[in-house]
Amino acid sequence: MGYDSNINASAYDVSDTTMDAVVQLEYLRRAGMIGVNANISYAIDRFLRNTSYDTVDPTYSLEFDKASGRTTGSLDFGATRASQADAAVNLYTTSWDYNASLNIRYPVIDRYSFTGTFAYDYVDYTKTSGQPLVNLTTYNSSLSLFYILSDERDLFVTYRYRDEQCANDTSTVDDALSLGVHGKVLWDINGSLSVGYQILNPRGVPSAGTAPQGQYGDLTANGSVTWNANRELAFTGSLSRDYSTTPIAATTDTTAATLDGKYRFDPALSAGAGIGGGEDRFLGPLGLNPGTGEERLDYYFTWNTSVNYKFNERLNATLAYAFFENWSNLGFAVFRRNTVSLALSSRW
Repeated sequence: MGYDSNINASAYDVSDTTMDAVVQLEYLRRAGMIGVNANISYAIDRFLRNTSYDTVDPTYSLEFDKASGRTTGSLDFGATRASQADAAVNLYTTSWDYNASLNIRYPVIDRYSFTGTFAYDYVDYTKTSGQPLVNLTTYNSSLSLFYILSDERDLFVTYRYRDEQCANDTSTVDDALSLGVHGKVLWDINGSLSVGYQILNPRGVPSAGTAPQGQYGDLTANGSVTWNANRELAFTGSLSRDYSTTPIAATTDTTAATLDGKYRFDPALSAGAGIGGGEDRFLGPLGLNPGTGEERLDYYFTWNTSVNYKFNERLNATLAYAFFENWSNLGFAVFRRNTVSLALSSRW
C-alpha cells in the first residue's frame, strides 16, 4: 500500500492512495536435457479515489532452457498486461505485451564463441487516460562474437538489427555495431559494458502533408556494473543510450544513467538508496512540440531510498520512497512525482 502524488506522470498532478496485491506461482523442472521454467502471476491494483484506474494485470511466461552440451540457449514466450504511468506521453496506460525470443550460444574453439538472439514483441494498447495510442510490433536480431581474454574478462563485438513497425503505417529500422567487455570491467568492478554506433532509418509518412524523416546516427551504449566495497556495502551503476519508439509513434533518442547503493546492517536488516537521470530527445515530425514547432526535449532526475527487513525465511517487509522530476519544453510534460510504499512479501 502507498501514496502516489502524480499517477499520470503529467502537469495535472492527480494524486491518490493505492493498494496492490500480487500472487505468483512458479514451476521449475531440471530433469533431462531441457529445463522448463513457467510463471503465472496476477497483480491487483486499486485506487482509493480514482477507481477508473483499477486493474487486474496477469503475467504469463514459459522458458525452455538447454544448459548442457556444445550448443546452449533458451526459447522464451511471454504475455503481460501492464498498467502504468508513461512519462513519454504523460498518460496512465494499459497494454498487453506479447513476446517470444530464441537465444543461442555456440563455442567455436576454446577462446571464441558466438551468441545469437531472435526476438519478437507486440504491444497492444487497450486503455489510456487520454488520447488513443499506437500499437507497436518489434523484430529484433543480434549476433555477438565473444573472445576470452582471461579467466576474469571477455571481449565481444555485437551487431544488432531492429525493425519497429507502428499501427499508423510508420516504422523505423536501425543497425547498431558495438564493442564491449564482460566480467571484470575495471579493477574490482564487475559486469558488462558496451559502446558503439547506430544508424536509424525512419520509414513512412507520419501524417498528410508531412515530409518523411531523414536518417539519424548517434552513439549507443549499454551496461551494468557492480562494485562490492566490502561484505556489507555494494554499488551498482547502469548506463544506456538508444533509440526507442513512444506510444504515439514518435522516435526518441534516450540517454539514461543510474547509481544505486545497498548496505546490509545484519542478515535481517538492509537499506538502499539511488540516484538517476537522463535525457529524451524526440525526433521527427511526431516529436514536435505542438505549441512552438520545436523538437520536444525532456530532462529528468530521480532519487530513491528504501529499508528492507527480513523477519524470517518466509516474510519480508520493505518501506520505500521515490522522487522523480521531469523538465521539458512541452508544458504538459513538466511535473514532479513522489511515491511512498510499504510492501509485505512471502514466498513458499
